[in-house]
Amino acid sequence: MPKSQKYTTAKFVHLAISLFLMFIFGRICPTWGPVTRLGVEAIGIFLGGVWMIAQGFGMVPPSLLIMFAIVLTGFQSGKEIITATLGSETVWQLIIIFVVLYALTESGADAVLARKMISSKALNGKPVLFTVVFFIAMTALGALASALGAYMFSIAMINSIAEVAGYDNKSQWKKAMYTGAIITSSAGGGILPFKGMALMIFNLLKGDEKSGLLAAGVQIDQVSYMITAIIAGLLIAIAMGFAVGTLFKADMSKLKVVDVAAITSQGGTKFNKRQTWTLILFVIGVLYSIVMIWYPKTAASYPLVNSIGQGFWFVLMAVLMFFIHIDGEPLLNLDRSMGKAVNWGIVLAVCAFTAVGMMVSNRELGVQTWLSGIMNSLFGNMPYPLFVIVLVLLTLILTNVFSNTATAVIIGTVVGPILINFGKAGINVSAVIPGIVISALCAFFTMAAGGSSPLFLGTDTMQDDPKWILKWGLWVFPIVTISSSIAYILCGYIL
Repeated sequence: MPKSQKYTTAKFVHLAISLFLMFIFGRICPTWGPVTRLGVEAIGIFLGGVWMIAQGFGMVPPSLLIMFAIVLTGFQSGKEIITATLGSETVWQLIIIFVVLYALTESGADAVLARKMISSKALNGKPVLFTVVFFIAMTALGALASALGAYMFSIAMINSIAEVAGYDNKSQWKKAMYTGAIITSSAGGGILPFKGMALMIFNLLKGDEKSGLLAAGVQIDQVSYMITAIIAGLLIAIAMGFAVGTLFKADMSKLKVVDVAAITSQGGTKFNKRQTWTLILFVIGVLYSIVMIWYPKTAASYPLVNSIGQGFWFVLMAVLMFFIHIDGEPLLNLDRSMGKAVNWGIVLAVCAFTAVGMMVSNRELGVQTWLSGIMNSLFGNMPYPLFVIVLVLLTLILTNVFSNTATAVIIGTVVGPILINFGKAGINVSAVIPGIVISALCAFFTMAAGGSSPLFLGTDTMQDDPKWILKWGLWVFPIVTISSSIAYILCGYIL
């Protein structure tokens, strides 16, 4: 997300650094070790693109420049880049999921589901249980809608409860709930492997027949990713729920006498026909990848069903939404939605980093060999559980210094070689990828960390005591690291 559209001296400097890295660095920097001239250029393009995104130049301009710079190196022609990226099933899947999710959000089904989860009368008088369920609901909403949408919804709910219960902006409860809300909604944004950053990093690590995990013979799959991410999201939500009253020392007693069910149900908890059908079709869309695990490969229909792929299965759902009319209107107006729903910044970023990722990880250029040597020296003898914990904590720290997108791309590229080693050792490294994505999305500590962080830090509640985040916000790092790492470690061994 751009930090500012106004050009300053510092912004000009950052632009110059980015362009230098992309277009000049690789041509003048001496080669080293196994890294070839093209390898040095690949490193320069990658670093320049990341630097430009991290300094607030958006997603589209850096992505386009990355692809243009690759063409100038001669590694791939423009036609080859388009074929390998925009023409890929991955990008097609990303585009169509934007459209389907748009239908879900427009219908309001996601918000109804969230209100339904947190408005049960069984939660009245049980503040800890309510808090845990609340954060689980925000995680689910972040997965179904967007992290930003889930966060804004959660703030409205928290403010409504605070007003009735008597919590003001100075209260520890409100600050802790705001913090838990941004973390759980952000974590939810990384649960579905065919959305935004998750698909970008998944595709970056997967590579193709010439580079990445696939070239090394290490298989990764979206179902393992999703199972791991769901468990990690639940564990983070549960941990944050218990932490509000214990680690954050918030007064939970006022919630015991408040009818939270009545407060949180405002807006409706019953699905109308449009919301019901939209949600059903979305769930059917997601189930395709899961069903294919158990679909008999010996069945005569398997080749045909398998050839559809997740992307075109979502296409079918989108078409069905168009043809199913409620009250004379389609569930999804495809003509209108295609223009509104697709986030082209994310799409182009996936294309750009897929292209530069293939270049960086191409064995003939020597960068992968060089990175493998570095990673092996740092993590070569590190057991898988310790590696996961270090990876999650490092990503959490970096994402709160740089932008979350830049952090995810950097970490994803650097750990690629070590994931190959773990994969060959029998560990399902699909379970590691959500560790990168979810951790990178948990950006809250500084204004520049992520799209939601300025909204979080800029609220009246957090501005009431700006130093609060420096003292109490640090609890988030061990909470997220420990709780989510359990999922990544266990799923890596079990799945």
